[in-house]
Amino acid sequence: MSKILDFITNNKKDKDFAQKLLKETYSKLEKQKDNNAYITLVKNYKYVIDNPKSLINKIPYAIKDNINALDTITTGGSLFFKNYNSPYSATVIENLNKAGAIPVAKANLDEFGLGGTGTFSSYGHVFNPLDKNRITSGSSSGSAVLVANDTVAFALGTDTGDSIRKPASYNGIVGYKPTYGLVSRYGVFPYAPSFDHVGVLTKSVTDAAIVSDIMISYDEKDFTSQNIKPLELYKNIDCFKTNSKIAVFKNVIEFMQPKEKELFLKTVKEKFNNLKIDFIDYPIELIRLIPSVYKIVSYSEAVSCYQNITGIVFGEKENGKNFDEKIIKTRTKNFGKELKRRFVIGSFCTLEENYEDIFLKAKKMRTLIINAIEDVFKKYDFVLMPGSSSVAPLIDDLNSKKYNDTETDDYLQIANFGGYPSVTVPMGKIDKYPIGINIMGKINEDASVLSFAKYINNKLNGGD
Repeated sequence: MSKILDFITNNKKDKDFAQKLLKETYSKLEKQKDNNAYITLVKNYKYVIDNPKSLINKIPYAIKDNINALDTITTGGSLFFKNYNSPYSATVIENLNKAGAIPVAKANLDEFGLGGTGTFSSYGHVFNPLDKNRITSGSSSGSAVLVANDTVAFALGTDTGDSIRKPASYNGIVGYKPTYGLVSRYGVFPYAPSFDHVGVLTKSVTDAAIVSDIMISYDEKDFTSQNIKPLELYKNIDCFKTNSKIAVFKNVIEFMQPKEKELFLKTVKEKFNNLKIDFIDYPIELIRLIPSVYKIVSYSEAVSCYQNITGIVFGEKENGKNFDEKIIKTRTKNFGKELKRRFVIGSFCTLEENYEDIFLKAKKMRTLIINAIEDVFKKYDFVLMPGSSSVAPLIDDLNSKKYNDTETDDYLQIANFGGYPSVTVPMGKIDKYPIGINIMGKINEDASVLSFAKYINNKLNGGD
C-alpha cells in the first residue's frame, strides 16, 4: 500500500497526525542505531516550505549522505567530511523542500558511493535488518534499511551501478533509477558522472512515482540535465499495456543461484503468462565484459572527480612539510581501504601508457554494450531481469571470497551504461530472504516502466 496516500488519508482524519508521525519517526530512528542505517539525525526544517497542495507535504524522509542539504553535516560516508556543514542544498533537496517533505536523517552509505555491499562506510557497515550476518548491498544501504523497516516512507539514493536497485532486491522494497539527466545531480557527491543517477527507495511503486514527479526538473546547474515536458509519472501509473513486448535474457538467468533461478522462471511463466514475453539471448561476451568495463571507466572517473580532495580548501586537514606531504597524510588518514583501492585502479587505467589500451578500449566496449541493448529495444518495450542473482550473501562469504559477483550480479549496470530507466520491485523470498525482479525500459519512457512495475507489484505482492 502507498505510504504517502495512506498518510494523506490519516492526515485528513486527524489534524495532529503529521506531528505524531514525525515524533514516531524519530523514535524509530533511535531504534535503528543497531542497524547503523543513518549517520546524522536532521532536525533542521527552516528551509522546508509548508505546501498543502503537495502530496508529500509534512512526510518524513531520509537523504543518502552524499546529497548536500543546507546547514546539515554531509559526510559522504567519509571521515574526510565528518565536520562538513554544507553551505547549500542539492537541487533535488530544494525541490523536496518546496514540496514540504521533512528530512529526518542522513542515511549511511559506502564511502562516496564507491562500494556495493554496505560494508565500506567510514562510520561502520550497515546491518541487514533480517540477518546481521548478511549484507544489505550498497551503496544506498542505509536508505534501503530505513525504508524496509518502515522508518520513513521514502529515502533518496544514488545509483552508479545498481546502488539503489540491488539494495531494493535484498531488502524487499522498491528501488527506482530514473532516466539519466531527469533528476539533477547538482549538489550530489559524484562517483562517476557518466553513470551517476539520483533515485528513490520506497515500499510501493506509486510512492516512487509521486516522489519522482517532484524530484525531476530541469536544472541549468547540471550540464546533463534534460529539459523535457513533465512525465506525469503518478498520473500515468495505471497505464501499462498488456500487449507490450517484453524480453528476458536467457543467459543472465543462468548466472542465478538454483533456488533463485527456479523462483524467477516460475514467476515469469506462471504469473505473467498473459503477457508477450520472449526469452532471448543477449551476447554472452558482452555480459562478461560488464564488470571490467564498469570498473575501468567508473574508477577512472572517480579519481578525476576527487582530485580536489586535498584538505587545503575544505575537509579534514593534516600537517606536512609541503603540499604533497599534506595531501598524502590527509588522504592516508581519512580515506577508507576500498576507496583507496578503487582510486589506485582508476589512476593506473588513466596513466599515459595505459590510457589508450585500457581506458579508451573500455569506453568502446561500453558503446558495444549499449548498442546491443538498443537493438533489443527496437523490437521490445521492456527488459525483465532478476533484481539480483541471489538473496543477500553472508558477510563471511564476502570476506572469504566465496561470494563472487564478478559476472553474476553486474547485469543491472547495463541501465547505467546507457542511462535507461530501471526499477526493482519485490519478487518473493528464498527461505525468509527477499529477492527482487527488475524492469528496464527505453530512454525517457519512465512512465511506462513504472506502470509496468506497478502491474508486477500488484500481481506478485498485491501492492501498488
